[in-house]
Amino acid sequence: MEFSSVKKAITYLNGFQFHGFRLGLERIEAALRALGDPHENYPCIHVAGTNGKGSVCAAISSILKEAGFKVGFYSSPHLVELNERFRINFEPIGDKELKVLIEETATLAEQGLELSYFEFTTAMAFSCFRKHGVDFAVIETGLGGRLDATNVITPVVSVITNVSLEHQSYLGSTTGEIAFEKAGIIKRGVPVVAGRLKNTPLKVIEGICKKRKASLYLLERDFFIKAHENSHLFDFSSGDISLKNIRFGLGGGFQMENAALAIETCLRLMDQGTRIDHSHIRKGLSETTWPGRSELLRGKIWAFLDGAHNEAGLNGLLPSVTAISRGISRIKKKVLLWACSNEGGDKDPAAMLKKVAAPFDQVIITEPCGPRKPVTIDEWKEMELPASCSRVRLIKDYKEALGMILSEGGDGTFLVVAGSLYLVGPVRKALIEQGFKRAKQKWHTD
Repeated sequence: MEFSSVKKAITYLNGFQFHGFRLGLERIEAALRALGDPHENYPCIHVAGTNGKGSVCAAISSILKEAGFKVGFYSSPHLVELNERFRINFEPIGDKELKVLIEETATLAEQGLELSYFEFTTAMAFSCFRKHGVDFAVIETGLGGRLDATNVITPVVSVITNVSLEHQSYLGSTTGEIAFEKAGIIKRGVPVVAGRLKNTPLKVIEGICKKRKASLYLLERDFFIKAHENSHLFDFSSGDISLKNIRFGLGGGFQMENAALAIETCLRLMDQGTRIDHSHIRKGLSETTWPGRSELLRGKIWAFLDGAHNEAGLNGLLPSVTAISRGISRIKKKVLLWACSNEGGDKDPAAMLKKVAAPFDQVIITEPCGPRKPVTIDEWKEMELPASCSRVRLIKDYKEALGMILSEGGDGTFLVVAGSLYLVGPVRKALIEQGFKRAKQKWHTD
């Protein structure tokens, strides 16, 4: 199947959004068989978890790139352009290649293979990485793990960042049930690196690791971090390995945990003979970037962008907001630009807003772009909004909201954009087009 332009190819692919979330591996396995099983041509690192998946993937990819490997990185969702989901050594693929990948997979669909949007892009990613001859592919799960389309791979290391309540309509109503879904990426004999896990998720993941004879390396049990006081540097230790004064390109205390997961993953790769040294780890981490995640921009105002969209994400966002506010002089006004998606219907948008709103002088609620079911302005009007900030405004169009903030703000304004990556992406693009630049991480949270 051929398209006359990449725009028409993307329009065709967007038509698959109506399938929504469709868990299960039968369709993706059939698609990959038809493509010659491209995912079996390179070693993979597989990353699941409630929060931090993309940051951990970015850090691992950066370290491997620094070590001289060609790295494929598949992530979702994209912030602005579909190309961003398919990266080779951090560079998104070009439009010409994107068009060809869509055409190849579209041929399968036209032959009767029914795919969801995510299954379609996952097949594209595996095919893309084979064409580029990558040395490693770093694969972020889309939803859960056990029945996620990416779970066709047998990785060399599996990573579970953390487990908390999310997507309960699809993954289960308890952290134990959700942990079981995340642990579905654990394969027999493949080492597992995991972040902070509470009692119930830990027991679930430990049990599955034992059953599948997979060694578990756990943060704060097998490897450790120690943040420097009043600094964004930290120390890392694991067994007889000790790394001091590490700098991570992504800001915030919780991002240090993500960096630690990336380091431990690379140590497990080194156990398997991968040539990585400590200088690669240091430089790879210091140069890690991940747009829209704990990202500070500087222009006419200060802007902090983060995809926090659930309770665990907000627990990481709020300390960063406080720390950045302390570190930037002349801050006179803190503004939150907020939007939510709620496709599964299991979020409490008003409770989330109440949790996040307290530090802000003004809250502006808008609607996110993208395919996920947005919480609309009409729905917000029916909710009891928090009285913890002086003003709350409802503005449907994010462009109008952003324009108002920029016109009213000056050097003393600090804008935080959060709640949905489908809001963060377009806002980031608009700010970059207006000359905003990425500011280096200079804050630390305990």
